[in-house]
Amino acid sequence: MFFHTQPSTVRAGRADIARYPVNGLAADGVGGDSWAGDRTADRAGDPSGRRVIFLHPGKGAWWRLLDHVPAGQEWLTVPAAAGAGVLSPLLVERGGRRPVLVAGAVTAPLAIAAALDFPERVGGVMIVDDVGAESPMRRRWNALAACFGRPLPAVLSGDLGELEPELPAVRVPVTLMQGSDPAGLFTRLESGLTGCRTLTVVAVPDAAAIRPRTHAAELRGALLALVSAVERAQR
Repeated sequence: MFFHTQPSTVRAGRADIARYPVNGLAADGVGGDSWAGDRTADRAGDPSGRRVIFLHPGKGAWWRLLDHVPAGQEWLTVPAAAGAGVLSPLLVERGGRRPVLVAGAVTAPLAIAAALDFPERVGGVMIVDDVGAESPMRRRWNALAACFGRPLPAVLSGDLGELEPELPAVRVPVTLMQGSDPAGLFTRLESGLTGCRTLTVVAVPDAAAIRPRTHAAELRGALLALVSAVERAQR
């Protein structure tokens, strides 16, 4: 794994804490009746720490990372289908520490939109290529698309729609984490994110796609580096 970072241009101590489900709507915006008992809406860590929000498209696998949350952080997994209406109340700043958003290829548009819509409430964004160009997941997407006669989700082919012209307006630190053959989305992100404080591209050689089940250590390392960049940006 290697990092390539440049400022304003395009070109990882942990604590074992039990995971617990989100139940109901708390004062800090966590929850919702539809999440009760759903392990895809878990959280773990320090309830008063910096919040890291993992956006997933459905039955996400981010919960695999919640067994070891770094001290001083709270990690949440949130279904992106809930939309900005649910995400907005979760963007809670604690002690001057703004939340960090982590998204996969399908949920990347929501993370980018949040950074644009709430620039004072999002500290940083990490987008992970969890589909790859020729990964098994990508092949399943292709098979389903062919079976039902529907096109691939636009984001998988690199089309960000109305968000693409707005990419230069993203100012927060961004990390792009990808394998050896990334989806087209990542080329567009790397070329479009020209205004962010720092843009870091993390490459994992010989990986078709990056997922918590197979690359937990690499994900943690990249996220640790992003949080450090966010802290530097907020000084």
